[in-house]
Amino acid sequence: MSLQTLAALRKFAVLALATAPLVGLAAHPSKAEAQDLSVTGTWRIEALAAPGGALVDVDQGLSSRTEVTIDRHGMWLASAGCNRLRGTLQQMGHALAVSTRVMATEMACEGPSGDIERRFLHFFPAVKQIDGMPGRVLLRDQSGAAVLLLVNK
Repeated sequence: MSLQTLAALRKFAVLALATAPLVGLAAHPSKAEAQDLSVTGTWRIEALAAPGGALVDVDQGLSSRTEVTIDRHGMWLASAGCNRLRGTLQQMGHALAVSTRVMATEMACEGPSGDIERRFLHFFPAVKQIDGMPGRVLLRDQSGAAVLLLVNK
């Protein structure tokens, strides 16, 4: 497959995930389904909402330097290549509750890494829902808008 074909397939998958209807949010998912949608793991940020709210792909070079690690106890650690961020979350099936209290190192982060970090700190605590498939999760805010796409690292 050519690189153009792979890029087109990736954009289609992001678009399909971002526009997929929310199904079963009020229902209790089966144990297997909830396990498939687990946010636990080590991820990289593939796409992140911009200030206007639209989900925007993160530059591939920068994406490869991002890391979001979420353990089974609900502790998350993140970095976009500058500060280290830490907080907590709770997953209940398709629902997520991310703490607005975040601990962070305090380095002045300029440029693209600083922009990704600021957007992550703005949008990640607003996450309320999870969609996805094994290897990638799409996180949505209360209105259902896609705000963060994480891919296994």
